Amino acid sequence: MIGLFNNLTTRLDKLKGIVLRLSMNLPPNSHRAIAKSLGFNHERYPALDPHIQVLLSVRKYLTAANEGPKPHPEVSRQSFRRDMAAIANPMPVATVKDFEIPSRAGKLTVRHYTPTLNQAPVEPLPLLLFFHGGSFIVGDVDTHDDPCRMFCQHGQMQVLSVSYRLLPEHPSPAAIEDCLDTLKWAHKHAASLGADPAKIAVGGDSAGGNLAAVVSQLAARKSYAPAAQLMMYPSLDLVNDYPSHHDFGHGLFLSRVDVDFCKELHLSRSLLPFTDPRVSPMFGNLAGLPPALIVTAAFDSLRDEGETYALKMREAGSHCIAYRVEGQGHGFVSMGTINHAAFKATRRIAKDFRVLLDGLTIR
Repeated sequence: MIGLFNNLTTRLDKLKGIVLRLSMNLPPNSHRAIAKSLGFNHERYPALDPHIQVLLSVRKYLTAANEGPKPHPEVSRQSFRRDMAAIANPMPVATVKDFEIPSRAGKLTVRHYTPTLNQAPVEPLPLLLFFHGGSFIVGDVDTHDDPCRMFCQHGQMQVLSVSYRLLPEHPSPAAIEDCLDTLKWAHKHAASLGADPAKIAVGGDSAGGNLAAVVSQLAARKSYAPAAQLMMYPSLDLVNDYPSHHDFGHGLFLSRVDVDFCKELHLSRSLLPFTDPRVSPMFGNLAGLPPALIVTAAFDSLRDEGETYALKMREAGSHCIAYRVEGQGHGFVSMGTINHAAFKATRRIAKDFRVLLDGLTIR
C-alpha cells in the first residue's frame, strides 16, 4: 500500500511539472488573468514576470501555509526534493559522475559535470565548485542538478556540485569546513578532473552564495584561493535590515518568515554570532578578494544585501561585476525549466561568468 501511494505521489508530481512547463507558453495577459483569479495582488508587484505571478499563485493556493509554521527540517528536505524533481528537465551534458571526496568530517558527496564542447579546447576547462542554496537547511546535488547542468553547458566549464552538511544537525561552521575542504581537494586533483588548476572558482545561489563569499574570504591569498567567485541572490548579512527585506518579504518566494526561521535555527545551534564574517561576510575583509560576479533579483528580499556587498567590494579595491535581473525573485536559477525568463537569465549568468574566467590573469 505504501509503495502504491508513493508511486501515485510521484506520478502526480510529474504531472504538476508538465502542467507548469506547458503554462510557460501562454501569453502574458493570460498569465496575469490566471494569477489574479488565484488571488495574486498584481498592484503590489506589477513588474514581476507574469508567469512567475502564476507560479506564486499556484504555490500559495496549493500549500495554503506558505508562510506558516515551519515543519521538521527533514520534512522540508523531502518536500523540496519532490518539488525540484517535479520540475526537473535535465539539459544534456557530456558526462555526469557522482562520487565521494574526503573531508575533515568524513566523506562528502559531489557531482561532477563536463560539457559537450562547442569547439576543441585549447587548454583545460575552468572548474566551478557549486554550493547549493536552501537556507543552509535543505538542498543537495539532486535539487540543484538542473542549474548545474546549465552552468556547465552554457558556460562551457566543468562543475563540481557539493552536498555540504546542513543545519540543524550540523551547526556552523560545518558547511564552511566542507566547502573549504572541497576547494582544497579540487586544487590537488584538478589534473585528474581535466580542469585548469589556475581557474578553479566557487559559486552558489542564496545560502550557497553566502558560502562562496565566506570561502573566498577565508582562502584569500592562500595557495588554494579560488580564481573567481559567483554569487546569485546571496545571503550576506544576518545583522542589518535592508529596504528589500520589507519590500519583498511577503507573498514571494523568500519571505521574512523564511529568513527569520533560518536565523533562529542558526542562533539556537551555532557557536558563531551573526556578526562573525563566517556567518555574515558583509563584516569581513573585502580587500584582496578574487574577482566576483554578483547577480541579484529585482523582487528578492535579499536584493539589497547583494548590491551593497558589490559596492563594498569595489570600495575595498576588489574587482566585482554586478547586475540585477528584472522581473525575477529569489530562486530563479532553479526555475529555468518552468519559466522562460529564468532560463534566459541563468544562461546569461553562465556565459558572463565564463567571460570573467577567460579574462583572468594566470597566477
